[in-house]
Amino acid sequence: MTRNLKALADNQFDVLVIGGGILGAGIARDAALRGLKVALVDKADFASGTSSRSTKLIHGGFRYLEQGAFGLVAESCRERAILQRNAPHLVKPVPFLFAVYEGDVRPLWKMRFGMTLYDWLALYRNTASHQTLSVAATLMKEPHLRRAGLRGAVQFYDCQEDDARFCLDNILHAAELGAVCANYCEVTGLVRQGDRVVAAKTADFDIRANWLVNATGPWINRLSPQVRLSPTKGVHLLLAHRSERGIFWQARDGRLVFVVPWFDCTILGATDTDFTGDAAEAHADECDREYLLSEFSRTFPGIQPEVITTFAGVRPLLHSGANPSARSREHRIIREGANFFSVAGGKYTTYRAIAAEVIAEFHPGKSVTAHTPLPSYRPPLTGMKVADLPEVYESDIRHAVEYEMAQTLSDVMRRRTSLALSKHGSREVAERVAQVMFAGEAERRKQVAEYLAERDRGTL
Repeated sequence: MTRNLKALADNQFDVLVIGGGILGAGIARDAALRGLKVALVDKADFASGTSSRSTKLIHGGFRYLEQGAFGLVAESCRERAILQRNAPHLVKPVPFLFAVYEGDVRPLWKMRFGMTLYDWLALYRNTASHQTLSVAATLMKEPHLRRAGLRGAVQFYDCQEDDARFCLDNILHAAELGAVCANYCEVTGLVRQGDRVVAAKTADFDIRANWLVNATGPWINRLSPQVRLSPTKGVHLLLAHRSERGIFWQARDGRLVFVVPWFDCTILGATDTDFTGDAAEAHADECDREYLLSEFSRTFPGIQPEVITTFAGVRPLLHSGANPSARSREHRIIREGANFFSVAGGKYTTYRAIAAEVIAEFHPGKSVTAHTPLPSYRPPLTGMKVADLPEVYESDIRHAVEYEMAQTLSDVMRRRTSLALSKHGSREVAERVAQVMFAGEAERRKQVAEYLAERDRGTL
C-alpha cells in the first residue's frame, strides 16, 4: 500500500470513506470486496483516534444486559465468533474472572444469572461456558485478590485483539483489493450540487465520488454538524505488573473496573466520563489516575502498581441524557441529502456488521465479509531484533514505512507495532527504530522527542 495522492485527485470513485478508524476501515474493505472503486482518507494516521485507544477487546458486552440491550449483546456475541474465525491471528480468547465481594450491587447470584443469559445469547458458541467459582477456587486462580469480603467469582471467556493492527489490516486488505488509501490527508469541506455531494475538498485537490461516508467517530460534527453525540472518555493505565487473565470487579461507585493482560504488561481501565474538546488531546488527568489506582490497590493490596504510560480514547456515543456508563452503544446511519451518509455510535466489536449495513444503503449486492478471512500482513522477520516482547524486527519497521504508510516514529511505535504500549517503549528503543526509519540525525532527534512527549502526555 503506497500513499498515492495523485490517484485520489485523478479518479472518480464509487465510494469515498472519510475516516481511517475501524468503521472506515471496515466500510472500505466491504465495498472493495463487492468490486466497488473505493477511496479512504484520514486527517492523521490510520487508527490514531479511538481505534487505537480502546480496551482492545472483542467482546459480547455482558454489562449491556443491565441496560436491556439484548439485541446488541446477541449481535456482539455473533460478531465475536465471526471475527475469531476470520482473524485468528489477531482475535484470541482470554479467560476472565468477575470477582464478587460482599456489598456489591451485583451479587453472585445476579452474576450467575447474567452470565447464563450471556452464554445463551452467544448460542453457546463461546470458547467455554461460564463457571461459578468458590472463594477458594477464585483465590487459586488469582491469589493476589483481596480476600476480605470475597464471595467468589464467575469465570467466562471473551477475546482480545490489537486494535490498531486490526484496523490497519482491514485497510491493507481493502488496498490489496484496489482501494486507494491515504493517511495525513484531511477533508476540509464538501462540494455540493443541489442535494448531492459531488466531491470532498482537501488542501490541495478534490476527491470525486458517487457516494460518500463520514466515518470520523468523535470528529463527525466537522462534516455533519447536525449529528448529536454524547462522547465519553475512557482512560487506561499500562502497568508493569503482568496479569495472567482478565479480571473484572465492581468499584466503590458501582462502575466496573478491569485488568487485562497485554504482552509483558497489564492494562488497567477504564473510566467513563463526559468529554468535550478535541478527541486527539484526550488524556488521563490526575483524577483519572487516582480513581483507577485506588481501585487497583483496594482489590490487589499486595501489588504496588507501576504506571508505564497511559492512553485515553473518546467513545463517539449517540446523544443521550443517561449517565456516561449507561449510554447506549447502538449505532445510527444518517443519510444527508442524496448520497452522503454519516455513521454515529457503535462499538469496535460490531464494526463489520455496521460496515455491511452502511454499504447496503446504496449498493444492492450482498456483503461477503462474514465469510472472508482477514489476511495477515506481517513480513518475513529479518534484520536486528528491536525488542523481545512484543517481538519486533528491522523488517517490521521497514515494511511499515514502505508498505503501510507510516510517516512518523509514533506511527511505528504505537500503531504499526505495540512497542509504545509495552516495557520496550523507551528512548533507547525509539532511537533504534528512528535509526531504521530516518536518514538524517536532526530528523531522528526531532521524531524521538515528539514521540516521547506524546507518550509522557498520554496522547499517543
